[in-house]
Amino acid sequence: MPPAAPNSVPQAMPAPAKAAAAQAFPWPQAADYVFRDEHRAPLSPGCGPLDGSDLLLAFAGSAPAWVDALMAARNQVVGRLGLKTGPMPAALQGPLQVGQYLGMFQVRHLGPDLALMGEDDSHLDFRIFVRVDRATALAGEVAELVVSTWVRPHNWAGRAYLAMVWPFHWLISKVMVRRLAQLLPR
Repeated sequence: MPPAAPNSVPQAMPAPAKAAAAQAFPWPQAADYVFRDEHRAPLSPGCGPLDGSDLLLAFAGSAPAWVDALMAARNQVVGRLGLKTGPMPAALQGPLQVGQYLGMFQVRHLGPDLALMGEDDSHLDFRIFVRVDRATALAGEVAELVVSTWVRPHNWAGRAYLAMVWPFHWLISKVMVRRLAQLLPR
């Protein structure tokens, strides 16, 4: 069962939490994203460095059919409200480039073991980080795949939207990170 959305509407993070979050990624706007979640899955032992493009190409193929159906239903509802819509990312070939779209997600950063994509809309901005955490491998365990979602609501509509989609987002993220870890090179 997903955890309850914080007060049904995300609240601003306290200053110490914002400072710690801003150090997690060297990204100037990091502390402005008040809602965050993270899901992890172990990678295969000995998994070598992965290119950000490879991470996103695998991400594109990790959604089960029921997620596509949920996204189609979401698009039907929010499209009538004037919010951005788009399909889940389709499987693609070849390396991705910053600025390219993967479904409705714009690729914003690609690097070793890290990719960032997201979109800005009138009600909220969101980012999806796909990265490899190799700190666990240094401790003698396998590296972990980490998928984090960061959201910055702009207004009451963004907070209401976030409260509505939270249970679905939580379930989708949990399933996709496991599937994604299985799709990456072994």
